[in-house]
Amino acid sequence: MQNMDAILLGEEIICKLEKFRKENESLDEVLSRIIETYEAVEEYINEKWEKLREDKDKFIDLEDYSSSRGL
Repeated sequence: MQNMDAILLGEEIICKLEKFRKENESLDEVLSRIIETYEAVEEYINEKWEKLREDKDKFIDLEDYSSSRGL
């Protein structure tokens, strides 16, 4: 069996978690799903950020562009 800890949550947080809850889902499962989603989104953002950093020479600076156009 998994070790379990208890945490105190305010009423506002509980109401927000309830909005994410699917039928017959425990708050533990809701929190696990939220954390898994966050981790996936964070990984996606980091991959895209790294790609932008690698490709930064392919882009032009907006200020340089506007200056060259007299804008």
